[in-house]
Amino acid sequence: MLNKKIDRKFCVAPMMGYTTPYARQLYRILSKKTFLFTEMIATKTMIHSKNAQMIIRNNNQNPIALQVGGSDLKELNKCSKIAYELNYDEINLNVGCPSKAVQKGSFGACLMRDKILVRQSLESMQINKNIEVSLKCRIGLGKELNYDFFEEFIDEIIKSGIKIVYVHARNAILNGISPKANRNVPRLKYDFVKKVQSKYPSVTFVLNGGINSIDKALKLKNEYDGVMLGRLIQNNPFCLKNVDELFYNCKEKYQINENTVHDYFNFIKPNVGNDSIFRLMSPLLQIFFGIPNSKEFKSKIHNIMQKQKVDLLENIFLDFIKKQKILLN
Repeated sequence: MLNKKIDRKFCVAPMMGYTTPYARQLYRILSKKTFLFTEMIATKTMIHSKNAQMIIRNNNQNPIALQVGGSDLKELNKCSKIAYELNYDEINLNVGCPSKAVQKGSFGACLMRDKILVRQSLESMQINKNIEVSLKCRIGLGKELNYDFFEEFIDEIIKSGIKIVYVHARNAILNGISPKANRNVPRLKYDFVKKVQSKYPSVTFVLNGGINSIDKALKLKNEYDGVMLGRLIQNNPFCLKNVDELFYNCKEKYQINENTVHDYFNFIKPNVGNDSIFRLMSPLLQIFFGIPNSKEFKSKIHNIMQKQKVDLLENIFLDFIKKQKILLN
């Protein structure tokens, strides 16, 4: 048993190029309870790349999972040790990504063809009781839906002892369509997840796919062990301000104010010059989502970003919040 109990009622999906350390910091400022994920990182990159820290560092952003892609048992074991040393609550194996690059590296969704190897991978990742091992998968492969395939896959992988499975409730189509199309084209089958959840009540199944509003997430939260949202949070991270109240029964709703900006800028300032200004700033730029007449602010910010004047950027955001506080909340 793990020493700490974590509620995965509301999770932010791992998104390549988006769930960066900076985005995760903004998410954590807005919600203390949301369960976060890193971008997926290949095991070889995590072990050997000098730039791996740009993706995997954890600045007390718990509760949080580090997601890896790989199928080499020794490398996966090593990655678990790294995740534990970096104080992650969980390490998650990706067997849901359908991209060609990932298939070439023999990981992602193509691993669903080999459920024994997936089970062995999960077993190799279990290094101690203080870091949870979990899986993120699809419900199947190809165009044909097959519940039996999905259930047999789950039946095998939970022999590893894992207790948490995140399921994107669509098939992965490995040829002929893009990763982006794979998020929309294959049919959603939530009932596959519901059925498998009722068969294995001791396992937590978190539903992912097609949850495009907080209202929809709220409707699903009572039917499933948890929900996982991706693109909604990418486009409008500020909707996270409502999550602690709506999903975790916290009494106080987060208010977006000047402290939001100060806290975020205090986090990114030490990284100016070490990372691109766009990567540092892009999560906060989504504050303009749905706010009318914000063009002048956007235009100012674009010009100042190119000059890397961070203090001036901070002041513009503070000015924007003062003027738009009512709309933002």
